[in-house]
Amino acid sequence: MTFILKTASALGFLVAICSTSAAQVDPGPGGRRLANGVLKVVPSALNARDTFSLPAPMPQLKAQAYQPKLRSTKETLHGLAQRVVFFRDVWEYEFAFTGLRQAKIDIGDGSSQNVWYMVYRVRNMGKSLSFEEVKQNPEFEHLTKDLRKGQSTAKQNFLPRLTLEGWVYGDLTRKYTKSIYPDEFNPVLALKIQQREDPAIPLFDATQLSKASIQPVQDGTNTGVWGVAIWTDVNPKIDFVSVFVEGFTNAYRIERNGDQITIKRKNIQLNFWRPGDAIDEEDDEIDFGIPLVDDPQKQVLITRRYDLPGPVLSVLEDNPNSNRDILRAEMDAMFNLRDFTSPLIPIMDKGRLPGKLAEQLQSTGINVDEDTAVEALIEGRKWTFQTDGRSFLIDLKYQFWEPHEEGIRFIKSLDSFWIYR
Repeated sequence: MTFILKTASALGFLVAICSTSAAQVDPGPGGRRLANGVLKVVPSALNARDTFSLPAPMPQLKAQAYQPKLRSTKETLHGLAQRVVFFRDVWEYEFAFTGLRQAKIDIGDGSSQNVWYMVYRVRNMGKSLSFEEVKQNPEFEHLTKDLRKGQSTAKQNFLPRLTLEGWVYGDLTRKYTKSIYPDEFNPVLALKIQQREDPAIPLFDATQLSKASIQPVQDGTNTGVWGVAIWTDVNPKIDFVSVFVEGFTNAYRIERNGDQITIKRKNIQLNFWRPGDAIDEEDDEIDFGIPLVDDPQKQVLITRRYDLPGPVLSVLEDNPNSNRDILRAEMDAMFNLRDFTSPLIPIMDKGRLPGKLAEQLQSTGINVDEDTAVEALIEGRKWTFQTDGRSFLIDLKYQFWEPHEEGIRFIKSLDSFWIYR
């Protein structure tokens, strides 16, 4: 899938190519079969990077550095605490959904309420990565030699949460403001939606799903468990909508800034759009994906509403104890969608380490500063530097888009993807 976007100064316009296919689905005993493409399955994204944190000093540990007489400084408490790696077992459930919809539902006493909802399926496909599997990877030989052996201890605490976020345009302010709606636990509305969608298939809320026994799929006849996320009182003028799905994996990332730690959990981001208005809301079609327009300037503004992750800088060490370079640090490359550039790239092309990247590397125990010399291997893309007898590679990696001629080119699907937030 490729999207090409020109800037406002270009004469060209957006070209989009998109294809979707899905097999017919049996939702369960007594349920009706779903036509091709109705059920959208988010591809799995479980990988080894989810099982470990990057080497970094142990936060909030006050240990004095000293030179022992009979051992190296690396064997002291201070030395051991400088490059700590946290390992964990990870698991992932499969998420599939039938779309984001709204309906006017009778709530009794002759009154009705406009409700947004999403019907989704949960399946345990047995996808997991254990602590022991990670240890067998040659990349971690130098880190895991003394780790104890044991069985996988990952406990699948499943608690799904689906949060709807979007932008509302103010007629008076002429500005967009962000609105956030957590999913609601409403058994009455859930039953009404079940009767509307398929009376034969029970729809559970997040609390009920967290208590359900979701066994691994053994064959093609097991179609999993069905749930529903409900949102009420959604502003009818909302547009540029995303649904963030949390709880389908226990994977997360640790970000350090000195002694400050930020935990970002792995979510699925689903993107939708609709014309925001309050007239016949239930008749408004909600499209899956990001709107694509001919005006390049408007396309950039629309794209920014979905907060698409930009390129990242990965720092890898050339380590003789491993069969490949070892990831030591990574950070956002600070690109923007105004001029498609990063303030960090020119600094490295001129032979110096940017202050922001130096701070990130210092927090992982690498001895650098803004005066550290950097050599460009490929200008604008790859650089190298040395410190304390160690060699490092800085690699610019594009995630969803990359600069292209006078604009950007989308290189991955924009309708759904996994992110950390």
